[in-house]
Amino acid sequence: MNISVVIPTYKRPGLAENLKQQILLYFPNCEVLIIDQSDSSEPNTSRAKNEGMKKSTGEIVIFFDDDVEITKETISAHVREYENPNVVGVSGRVINDGESVPSSSDVVTGETNNYLTKFNKSFWSTRKQTVEFVYGCNMSFRRKVLLAVSGFDEKWPTPLSAFEEIDLSFRVGKLGLISFSPSALVYHHRAVSGGTRLDQKSRNDQYYLSYGRLVSKHVTFPFSLVSFAVIVVRIMKESPSSISYFLTGLMML
Repeated sequence: MNISVVIPTYKRPGLAENLKQQILLYFPNCEVLIIDQSDSSEPNTSRAKNEGMKKSTGEIVIFFDDDVEITKETISAHVREYENPNVVGVSGRVINDGESVPSSSDVVTGETNNYLTKFNKSFWSTRKQTVEFVYGCNMSFRRKVLLAVSGFDEKWPTPLSAFEEIDLSFRVGKLGLISFSPSALVYHHRAVSGGTRLDQKSRNDQYYLSYGRLVSKHVTFPFSLVSFAVIVVRIMKESPSSISYFLTGLMML
């Protein structure tokens, strides 16, 4: 299979270039596309990923955050999952800096409920499994499937673009299986500068704005009534000033 890797970056071109060199060291025939939005006044990660996907020539498109570190097996492990013709997407294992995780764990990950009120994101699991959604810093898809669903939704509030990969996963998952590969491992270093970082209040507001939109897009009535009740209670406990953002998100198309 021909493989393309897309690395969106914002004010961290050095990190992206370092990752590119690491990728080519382990997988020299890979196409690597850095999509740098550093000159943009309104960075949009979904738009950057779509730009990379459209420019790519590979049958499989892998998306990495610019602040991850791969292993020599990461890309090969992504590719192996596509030997199953029913697999349309892959989420790899992610270990974030500061996490203390077991070397072996059979936990389930990448699952939610009908109300989207709970998300299991134990992507450090070592259990190979089928998932409902991917982890955005280490994911891949068949390019033809991305094109079939029109790629990432670029209407998510920026610059945070929360839930973009979950929304994409739900749409892609209607066309086949999404696999979780523990061998497709990255270490996520969460760079302390650059990127699309916000202060805590702005982050909460954008998170709940996006959350409202996700519920509006993917939860049908009457399940949405339960979603609304549960999430509003959570917001009033965590960030009461964000309630208007959640309500606005529910009405976004």
